[in-house]
Amino acid sequence: MNILVVDDEKSLRLALADELSENGYDVSVASCGEEAIKLLENKYFDLVISDVVMKSISGMDLLKHIKAASPQTELILMTAYGTIDAAVEAVKTGALDYICKPFELERLLRFVKTMKETIRLRHENEALKSKLYDRFSFHNIIGQSASMQRLFALLETVCDTNATIIVQGETGTGKELVGEAIHFNSSRKNKAFVPVSCAALSKELLESELFGHEHGSFTGATKQKKGRFELADNGTLFLDEIDDIPLEVQVKLLRAIQTGKFERVGGENPITVDVRIVGTTKQNLLDLVEQGKFRRDLFYRLNVIHVVLPPLRERKEDIPLLVEHFLSMYSPSQPVTLSPEIMELLLNYNWDGNVRELQHVIQRLVLLRKEGMISADMLPGKILNFSNQAPEFELGKMSLPAYLDDIELRVLQRALERTKGGKTEAARLLGIPLPTFKSKLSRFNL
Repeated sequence: MNILVVDDEKSLRLALADELSENGYDVSVASCGEEAIKLLENKYFDLVISDVVMKSISGMDLLKHIKAASPQTELILMTAYGTIDAAVEAVKTGALDYICKPFELERLLRFVKTMKETIRLRHENEALKSKLYDRFSFHNIIGQSASMQRLFALLETVCDTNATIIVQGETGTGKELVGEAIHFNSSRKNKAFVPVSCAALSKELLESELFGHEHGSFTGATKQKKGRFELADNGTLFLDEIDDIPLEVQVKLLRAIQTGKFERVGGENPITVDVRIVGTTKQNLLDLVEQGKFRRDLFYRLNVIHVVLPPLRERKEDIPLLVEHFLSMYSPSQPVTLSPEIMELLLNYNWDGNVRELQHVIQRLVLLRKEGMISADMLPGKILNFSNQAPEFELGKMSLPAYLDDIELRVLQRALERTKGGKTEAARLLGIPLPTFKSKLSRFNL
């Protein structure tokens, strides 16, 4: 810990510096306020111990300078003319403590030792925060494709605003990671990031989770509970899968977003909060509005900034980067390189589970490798057997109707794979009526 001792009384200044040095501290000395300010300009000090009464620049003046120039530096004031009013003023201005001369040296040393532990914990906390911000930096969302670069440019523009943001993307594209990056790159980064999964809870539980409840408001409400809106005050509320919010809850959510006010379940007193909303959806909300499943007024309130995360199959040029990232994650001590054959299979596959599915595949390869070698047969069968390429048409070897049937069959299979067997969604993806889609499935015995 770096300490600066400032006192115009040479004997006290040197005695104090010697004692602190013998206890393992890095100590510098200054005989006046001007000299102290020059030292502070060239070196960071964790703690300054200064006399109050000095010529030209007093200890109080030095305190004000330090708090303006180096807010993290703490200061203890010493004086032979101590009064309660002076001590109160010093502490209000930002002094850590106020000591009257003469004082017991042991007492000061105990105080400095305690201060050392406080500073250590502060530095650890700052280091952890720095790692946290680095982890959720936009630069840690892997992607060099044009679509991802456009996404980064948009996020960097809007993250430090209070605008509500909707992140749309398929399962596994990294919507929550983007939500966390938005929060930790905003002015709210030192406040709470509060996630809530809207799909995992019933209407009653979701309303209680969002807004809290009062004691006795329903069976099982044995005590008052704060909701996620309260917990996220001055921070960010992350609403995961807002497309699953029941219509009844949407009404109360709309009011809370519009006014910043709500009541707990069973409560009557309005609670006011300042919350930024970041929501995710796996579906197009406007389609849900047209279907009457999502309130139009809530849609326009939420959809201030609309971010679309492209699926991995639409940015396959990012796959090698992602593979390298996950290999270093799961095998940090032993470098691993995949063969061109394996990489070709990974690039050929369509990744319905997106980045999350790729991550799990790379984790599997690292776990199954033998003596550091990874072979293609360690890949899941669906990747080994997958092909999204239609056979090349050769005149005389295949009729045109048979060739077109083969292509149509592959397209139907891919649509069903994408929707995990959901016929209505598959028909929508292909842009054909559901009866037509079912007729084609029957024709190909799918």
